[in-house]
Amino acid sequence: MLARIFSDGVVTDEERTELWTAVTTGGLDAARVDALLVDFLQKSFSHFSADGRLTDGERKKLRLIVNELALSQEHLPPAIQRALDS
Repeated sequence: MLARIFSDGVVTDEERTELWTAVTTGGLDAARVDALLVDFLQKSFSHFSADGRLTDGERKKLRLIVNELALSQEHLPPAIQRALDS
Protein backbone atom coordinates (compact mmCIF):
# COMPACT_ATOMS: atom_id res chain seq x y z
CA MET A 1 0.00 0.00 0.00
CA LEU A 2 2.76 2.46 0.90
CA ALA A 3 4.61 1.89 -2.37
CA ARG A 4 1.43 2.46 -4.35
CA ILE A 5 0.50 5.62 -2.43
CA PHE A 6 3.92 7.21 -2.87
CA SER A 7 4.77 5.90 -6.35
CA ASP A 8 3.70 9.00 -8.26
CA GLY A 9 5.09 11.55 -5.79
CA VAL A 10 1.61 12.88 -4.98
CA VAL A 11 -0.58 11.87 -2.06
CA THR A 12 -4.27 12.50 -2.61
CA ASP A 13 -6.79 13.03 0.17
CA GLU A 14 -8.20 9.56 -0.55
CA GLU A 15 -4.75 7.96 -0.27
CA ARG A 16 -4.04 9.88 2.92
CA THR A 17 -7.30 8.63 4.43
CA GLU A 18 -6.51 5.07 3.35
CA LEU A 19 -3.04 5.28 4.89
CA TRP A 20 -4.16 6.65 8.23
CA THR A 21 -7.13 4.31 8.43
CA ALA A 22 -4.75 1.37 7.99
CA VAL A 23 -2.34 2.79 10.56
CA THR A 24 -4.98 3.46 13.21
CA THR A 25 -7.18 0.40 12.72
CA GLY A 26 -4.64 -2.20 11.64
CA GLY A 27 -4.27 -3.72 15.08
CA LEU A 28 -0.58 -2.88 15.43
CA ASP A 29 0.93 -1.08 18.39
CA ALA A 30 2.60 2.29 17.88
CA ALA A 31 6.13 0.88 18.00
CA ARG A 32 5.36 -1.65 15.25
CA VAL A 33 3.71 1.00 13.09
CA ASP A 34 6.74 3.28 13.50
CA ALA A 35 9.07 0.42 12.60
CA LEU A 36 7.08 -0.39 9.45
CA LEU A 37 7.00 3.24 8.35
CA VAL A 38 10.72 3.73 8.93
CA ASP A 39 11.43 0.47 7.09
CA PHE A 40 9.47 1.76 4.09
CA LEU A 41 11.41 5.04 4.23
CA GLN A 42 14.74 3.17 4.36
CA LYS A 43 13.80 0.94 1.42
CA SER A 44 12.74 4.00 -0.58
CA PHE A 45 16.01 5.73 0.25
CA SER A 46 18.00 2.65 -0.77
CA HIS A 47 16.14 2.52 -4.07
CA PHE A 48 16.59 6.25 -4.75
CA SER A 49 20.29 6.23 -3.85
CA ALA A 50 21.21 2.95 -5.57
CA ASP A 51 23.19 4.84 -8.21
CA GLY A 52 25.20 6.71 -5.57
CA ARG A 53 23.37 10.03 -5.78
CA LEU A 54 19.97 11.58 -5.17
CA THR A 55 18.29 13.78 -7.73
CA ASP A 56 16.20 16.74 -6.65
CA GLY A 57 13.09 14.73 -7.56
CA GLU A 58 14.17 11.79 -5.40
CA ARG A 59 14.95 14.13 -2.52
CA LYS A 60 11.49 15.68 -2.97
CA LYS A 61 9.88 12.21 -2.79
CA LEU A 62 11.82 11.44 0.39
CA ARG A 63 10.56 14.66 1.96
CA LEU A 64 7.02 13.79 0.91
CA ILE A 65 7.31 10.38 2.56
CA VAL A 66 8.73 11.85 5.78
CA ASN A 67 6.07 14.57 5.92
CA GLU A 68 3.09 12.37 5.04
CA LEU A 69 4.14 9.65 7.46
CA ALA A 70 4.70 12.32 10.13
CA LEU A 71 8.11 10.87 10.97
CA SER A 72 10.00 12.93 13.52
CA GLN A 73 13.69 13.67 13.11
CA GLU A 74 14.62 11.15 15.81
CA HIS A 75 13.07 8.38 13.70
CA LEU A 76 15.14 9.24 10.64
CA PRO A 77 18.30 7.25 10.02
CA PRO A 78 21.38 9.54 9.88
CA ALA A 79 21.99 8.92 6.15
CA ILE A 80 18.46 10.05 5.34
CA GLN A 81 18.78 13.10 7.58
CA ARG A 82 21.96 14.08 5.75
CA ALA A 83 20.34 13.54 2.35
CA LEU A 84 17.39 15.73 3.27
CA ASP A 85 19.60 18.45 4.73
CA SER A 86 21.70 18.74 1.58
